[in-house]
Amino acid sequence: MNYSFLNPVKETLLSIDDKLDRNTVLDNIITLRATLNDKNKGIPEKRIAGNLLLGTWSIRAMGAGMFEGRMTEALYYIAEIVARYDLIILQDLKDNHTELSNLCRILGDDWGLFTGLIIDPASGNREWLAFLYDKRTVTFRNIAIQLVMPQPEHRSGITASPYFLRFQSACFLFDVCSMKLFTGLAAKNTELYQRRTEELAGMTNLLKTEFVEKNECNNLFIFGDFNVPNRHSDRYKAITGETYRMPESLLKDNLPGHIGQDRSCAQVIHYNRFNDVTFRKAGTFNYFDVVFDNYKTYAKRARKHSAKVTSQKTFDEFKTYQMSDHLPIWIEMNTDHAENYLQLLKTKD
Repeated sequence: MNYSFLNPVKETLLSIDDKLDRNTVLDNIITLRATLNDKNKGIPEKRIAGNLLLGTWSIRAMGAGMFEGRMTEALYYIAEIVARYDLIILQDLKDNHTELSNLCRILGDDWGLFTGLIIDPASGNREWLAFLYDKRTVTFRNIAIQLVMPQPEHRSGITASPYFLRFQSACFLFDVCSMKLFTGLAAKNTELYQRRTEELAGMTNLLKTEFVEKNECNNLFIFGDFNVPNRHSDRYKAITGETYRMPESLLKDNLPGHIGQDRSCAQVIHYNRFNDVTFRKAGTFNYFDVVFDNYKTYAKRARKHSAKVTSQKTFDEFKTYQMSDHLPIWIEMNTDHAENYLQLLKTKD
């Protein structure tokens, strides 16, 4: 993390000139770090070896310029959260890359970036995604494949072009796919719900036929807005079949993915090819417990940034365009299987 940008001696694009504002942001970062370290509220600590933290975050309209774009301090808060992961997929990115570029500057040179392409604007709402990974713990294996559904009728709900990427963490080989579909909030008995379920099943089946059945993938993790309530639902059965599973901790807790805490959105299913995926925990992180939590505290700085922030109501919308209206999801797994490998070596001639 490049906290040096907050040094008042060093004038940069990402500095905060007003001393009172800067000190407030520094206090917020300190509190945010403490909350992230909280065993009940936060995200597990990332280690150089032994565990792997993957996740996804639909980060509302990054680059769209709503409310004059994101405040500099919001980018520091987002970077602090992202830095907890080994690899995180950011979704709902828009045309302007400036905010993402500044986020990467704050994260520093230890972080790698892969970005996707904007899909057909008519169906995709000009959304794209980015894979951010800590190069100290994860290596990109230089394989990236854009996925295209063969049937046009199964593309209508896709809002960001899906990608298949290959990574490695120590001896742990894994592939990651992100699919952003507009799943909607339609009731289960509606035509829209059924169509989105078929599209989700079509995407996971494509990965199955082209990668799993042909042994062209390692351990595979598929992140998406699945809106799966439990393992007994028709949607869970449709997208998993006999190939994929969802981590128990996600199913058990039915983790909310939306700031309203009223529904689950982003989730992950996985294909455990080598039977060496051992999940520890999963969760979401509610940053509004710490930052952009109080209109009175932020009113002056928010109005300085955007004249549109004039009331509690506008602030409640404004803060979702500073952070997001979705919560980042994380899963932690054990990747230390040295004993198993050493036992295997004993069987060799």
